[in-house]
Amino acid sequence: MSLFVLMCLCGALTFSTRFLPLTGWLPAKLPAWFERAMYFVPIAVLTPIITHSVMVTGDSGIAFSDNLRLPAACLAILVALLTRSVIITLIAGFACLWGLNYFGF
Repeated sequence: MSLFVLMCLCGALTFSTRFLPLTGWLPAKLPAWFERAMYFVPIAVLTPIITHSVMVTGDSGIAFSDNLRLPAACLAILVALLTRSVIITLIAGFACLWGLNYFGF
């Protein structure tokens, strides 16, 4: 399959997921099994994105040592569990990362 065809198919799929709910062609109430499955979509999508951005560096692959993002991410997880607030979690994670960079750890 060529890359162009794949891009067109992905674009059509993305467009249809945005367009179909607005047309009224779909039922007003989705099946219960589908709503239960949709609960896991954010977790399944965000986990690899966040893991890649925290653990993978451009030059050395996966980094455990000398990785300032790792303690900042751990602090952000702790703050998220305690506060359940996205804004406070972002502020705490960024402040930790910037502080570690500033003080040269």
